[in-house]
Amino acid sequence: MGVEGPLLVIAPPGNPVISLDSRLLDRVELIGRSPKGALVMAGVAAAGVVAGALHVIPGGVFTAAGMLYLAHERFSEARRRTRSRDLLLVLGDLEVALHVADGPDAAKRIADQLAPYTREAPITRPDVYEDARRRLQAQSQGQNHASVRRELERALVVGADVVCVKDDEFLEVGTETFRISEVHEYALRGANLPLPGGRLLQAAVGLLVVAAEKRAKTGEDLEALARRVSDYESWSGRTAGR
Repeated sequence: MGVEGPLLVIAPPGNPVISLDSRLLDRVELIGRSPKGALVMAGVAAAGVVAGALHVIPGGVFTAAGMLYLAHERFSEARRRTRSRDLLLVLGDLEVALHVADGPDAAKRIADQLAPYTREAPITRPDVYEDARRRLQAQSQGQNHASVRRELERALVVGADVVCVKDDEFLEVGTETFRISEVHEYALRGANLPLPGGRLLQAAVGLLVVAAEKRAKTGEDLEALARRVSDYESWSGRTAGR
């Protein structure tokens, strides 16, 4: 899993590369498993160490050594759990979790690189500013619908197959078509959409395109985009055209 500009790039083994445009997202966050269970087990093991050392339980010395190792392992696991290796992609009320197999450092790096492009993030980089200003200008000049449609057209791609909504009822992945209600059912089970050739696409990721399409029909949020551009210009002293 990696990043190319505003694109989240996912390359599962044996599957075509999947790319998702983070500019459609409201935000990207890090999430992790609760360390509570591991801490409880570590506490129990630590108590066992004390009891073993005091000969309260049979085989005190050997039991204490075993408990000491278990306590150390559980405390280490608790520390690992506080360092998240999962990404949360948020678009409206839809939240999609993605596991980053490369570990917490990779997850944080990906989140940090994508977050500036998302809709709720303040603009802090010139490249993000130029992109946002281009989109704002196109939409302010009456190209709103066409501009949004162009951005949606390749927002999610599986290999060479574009993922898009058709007739408000279907999700198309290349030549494959799924009813949106069916995609919801797959997503609720945490399942993948079955594609030809053994290819897979996480159903919940496909729903991001559905949610973006629905939002696009109400028109791009020009006020929010204009505010992000204006705030950056005030902060940086830069103005459009300079």
